[in-house]
Amino acid sequence: MVANPIYRAIFWITALLALGGNLFVFIATAHSLWNVDRNKNVFINTSVFVLNLCCSDFLMGMYLLVVIVHGAQFSGGYCLFDKEWRSSSLCSALGALAVVSSEASAMTMTAMTTFRLVSAFKPFTIRSVGVCNVLCAELCCWISAVVLATIPLLKVTSGYFTTGVWFPNNFFGNDFVSRENMSLLAQRITGVEPERWNDVKQTIKETFPRNPIKKEFGYYGETSVCMPRLFATTGKFAREYLTFLITINFLMFMYMVVAYVLIYKQTNRMEGSRNNDVSSKMQKRISRLILTDFCCWIPISVMGYLSIGGIKMPPDAYVLSACLLLPINSALNPLLYSRAIEDQLSRAKKWLMEKLSVLRASTNRSSDLAVRYNAGADEEGDRVIEIVG
Repeated sequence: MVANPIYRAIFWITALLALGGNLFVFIATAHSLWNVDRNKNVFINTSVFVLNLCCSDFLMGMYLLVVIVHGAQFSGGYCLFDKEWRSSSLCSALGALAVVSSEASAMTMTAMTTFRLVSAFKPFTIRSVGVCNVLCAELCCWISAVVLATIPLLKVTSGYFTTGVWFPNNFFGNDFVSRENMSLLAQRITGVEPERWNDVKQTIKETFPRNPIKKEFGYYGETSVCMPRLFATTGKFAREYLTFLITINFLMFMYMVVAYVLIYKQTNRMEGSRNNDVSSKMQKRISRLILTDFCCWIPISVMGYLSIGGIKMPPDAYVLSACLLLPINSALNPLLYSRAIEDQLSRAKKWLMEKLSVLRASTNRSSDLAVRYNAGADEEGDRVIEIVG
């Protein structure tokens, strides 16, 4: 299922980081939100964004964990279960879960960026924004993400989200038959080009009653890791859906880049030269935000557009996208959008430095005592020598 041991290790690492990091930040943020003054609208709204971001990124951790656990179960004999796994409802559900997670996360980051952009240019206006407005924005993000993820699961008559079928036969040489080949087979049987996918299935059913189509491979069943078909080159409607999905994420990334550049410039203009340290910290923080978004969506967008242009992507591109490119935001967002983990790391560093200082002081005292003891012993020895002499 995931043959490369390096990819398996990356799956485990990103899954645990996404689950553990987002769970910790969710609990810490919820605790701080529970005890905060209700008049601090900006802090409350930001915390609501962070909570939703944690939920969406936590879903990505669940997707990674379920995939790699099933990979461990199939280890050594996955080829025996490949068709059953990729055509299963669980595989489709996992693919939809990955899309819900990535889209909800991207849209939440876009909404948070907009909130920060308004805060930078109109700091007094943003204070009047209530939590209900933020909740409505997040509700729209989640609904949009769920709609985008469930569209490929719809059983449409044209079958344009179907990649192939599990069809036991003696003439194709393989039980997996693509939708195009099944349509050609039905056309040869009837002499007429079938208009709908249901017509193809009905023709095959009537012609080969002893060899029924067992299952269909949907949009999320093209690969063993149940990734959404981001690099497909076949299927007109699937290609349109793919183009829309990649383009909307690319546009959100470009919007965030422009917005954070404007935020940085506005902050510098307001601060001037009064606090270079704050400006430097903000520059580093914004650079990290843009860099992680770049590493996530730009490679996927480039490979997606290349595949739409007819260039076939290698099989490893799916696994790499599933275990590293898509989850990179889910694993790093708790560090970038919340100070909970950063504060804990600072406390741990402070505690460690204090312990080291105590240890150094204790070591120095021991060394001083040893030197004094040796000096005293030398003086006593000199006295003994004088008396004997």
